[in-house]
Amino acid sequence: MPKIAECLAQSPIFSKLTERDRAELITLAQKRTYEKGEYICWQGEVWPIAAYLVSGLAEWTMLSPEGKRQVVFNTKACDVIWSHSLLDDQPMPASLEVREQSLILLWPSELIMPIVTRNADAVWDVSRVLLRYMRRVREVVYGFAFHPVAGRLARLLLDHYRPEDGQAAPRNLTLDQMAETVGTTRELVSRTLHRFADEGLIRVNRVEFVFTDRNKLEELAGQE
Repeated sequence: MPKIAECLAQSPIFSKLTERDRAELITLAQKRTYEKGEYICWQGEVWPIAAYLVSGLAEWTMLSPEGKRQVVFNTKACDVIWSHSLLDDQPMPASLEVREQSLILLWPSELIMPIVTRNADAVWDVSRVLLRYMRRVREVVYGFAFHPVAGRLARLLLDHYRPEDGQAAPRNLTLDQMAETVGTTRELVSRTLHRFADEGLIRVNRVEFVFTDRNKLEELAGQE
């Protein structure tokens, strides 16, 4: 698995381990394929696991007490997932849902922690990674509190499609997925996209976006 070894060698935590330790972890990993719509872990579940996404796409989602679903951020191929339960044996604060068929390597805590703890820097990196997760969640919450829907949608378009003016991008997010990510309804997402088109920021049809004013999108997203 040369690509897996290469990705792990560049990943936080794993990069601090020896090549021999990484090779041992690849050998010990439990390999599993998940289909679209399956859950790798559930919010409220104790899931003391580290995982590596070989291929596919998954997203962290949170469910409010009222049942409202909110997308927090995506996990893509070559990403390593470190669960909170791995350190504190407490329930997960979010669910990990598969958006595209995914191949994943899994390491229960009893397999991975004895190897990680061989290197003090690697242990320290586990805390840094989990803090980075917390900061990303904070950004989502901050965005809901202080940015209107147009700003949140502009940020999503910029982050997901990474557009260049005049270039087309395939529409690989549905209105429902956009709504879940920015915390609103599909109807409001649709109206806001049409507003962006009317104002000359984008051209949009059923299959693609063409970005015509990236600077204005950045202003709306608060990134200027």
